[in-house]
Amino acid sequence: MFAQQPNRLFVRFLVITQARVRLIQYDRAGALYSPLINYHDDPDTLIRLVVGLSSVAEVELGLDDTIRWESRKGKKIRGAVIIYDEKADEYRQYKMRNIDPFWRRDALFGRATRMWDVVDGNKQRLLVKDAWIAVKGTTPEHILLAKAANVIGVQQLVDYEDRSGTEFGEIEFLRPEPEAGKKSDFENMTFQRIVTVRYGEALHSFKTEREVLTALRDSIAAHERLIDVGVLHCDISLANILFGVPGASEGLRGILIDLDIAVEVKYDMKVTGYRTAGTQYSLSQLLQRGKGRAWRPAHDYLDDLESFFWVLIHIIFDRVQHNQTWTRDPIMAFSSVDMMVSGGMKRAFLSIDLIHSKIPDCWTPKCKDMVIGFHDFMRAIAIQKERIVGSMKEEWDPAPMQALHTLKSEQYGKILEMMDSALDSIGSDRSLPRVEK
Repeated sequence: MFAQQPNRLFVRFLVITQARVRLIQYDRAGALYSPLINYHDDPDTLIRLVVGLSSVAEVELGLDDTIRWESRKGKKIRGAVIIYDEKADEYRQYKMRNIDPFWRRDALFGRATRMWDVVDGNKQRLLVKDAWIAVKGTTPEHILLAKAANVIGVQQLVDYEDRSGTEFGEIEFLRPEPEAGKKSDFENMTFQRIVTVRYGEALHSFKTEREVLTALRDSIAAHERLIDVGVLHCDISLANILFGVPGASEGLRGILIDLDIAVEVKYDMKVTGYRTAGTQYSLSQLLQRGKGRAWRPAHDYLDDLESFFWVLIHIIFDRVQHNQTWTRDPIMAFSSVDMMVSGGMKRAFLSIDLIHSKIPDCWTPKCKDMVIGFHDFMRAIAIQKERIVGSMKEEWDPAPMQALHTLKSEQYGKILEMMDSALDSIGSDRSLPRVEK
């Protein structure tokens, strides 16, 4: 039902046997069910259950009535997403360009992200993103996007709706209170909707070297600007870097999106951290190898810069046709669900001597120089961090790590300089032998 009804928030239904009945609820925090009730002994309860589930109000049946379609002969023909602005006490409508979301997570539990292609009243193309987020330990994306307002190269917020504390917008209100003396055994989640500017395709749709490198370069520059306003992205991946609109100027050729697991910058105030968030293949190797260690360093901007490097490596080795077979096992291991396997292989990759002959020949010599330079830069950072944190099993002095962070401008500058030097390479505009995935 969740897959077929993208506006469904939760599901309630009855399971009835010859003698007993049970009420079951599925929501984004899991399943909840009543005891089996003998309706021969207690027919009133059965009647109340049937009447309660026969409500004519869609929202009481688990449907989001702010997503609406018009139909003709039983088929949806057009639709709209409505946002309620509590402060202004007004509704704003965004018309769907397609009747179904263009992207969605179909897992039964969790964030249940849905993305809709819409236009506003001025026909400007926008994106609506619906998702459930954990109430505890998560900053709503609209708050982080508000901090990133006018930051060049970062997704821009247009509108939002936060349903925290509402009857059908927070899991806690959909479930009965726990018995006295007991704690809730589910993760409380709240429904969030944001509207943002719509940009180009994801980075993995590149066609030429220049195209992909300019987008990657601008997204790295945007990441530094995002740090400067106090936000750390934490999930740098191929899917979270988009091309800018056609003809975009420098700074807007690559756009950082998806701040849903981003955090406010605090890594120098709290130098250790247990949180491991992000996309497995591009996570920092130190964060992976340190998972579960008492003194693992907190996620910082250098971890995100390393994630940019792994994105580059996937582009260079995993998204084009080539005969460099030595990279197959490492690339596969990077995506391992075992953090120690993934992190260990990444650390081993940083230890190799990367040279031109080990990089596919479809990339220009200047691009190869940049890849090697980026590789050597991240290896140096890895060694520096390892010297600071040691085994991560015992307390370490935070002063050297903080000193490393004072070099932020020079570190970003070095990477951007390497990227810029590769952009004027002769032959970088020719089509690449891409691998579709």
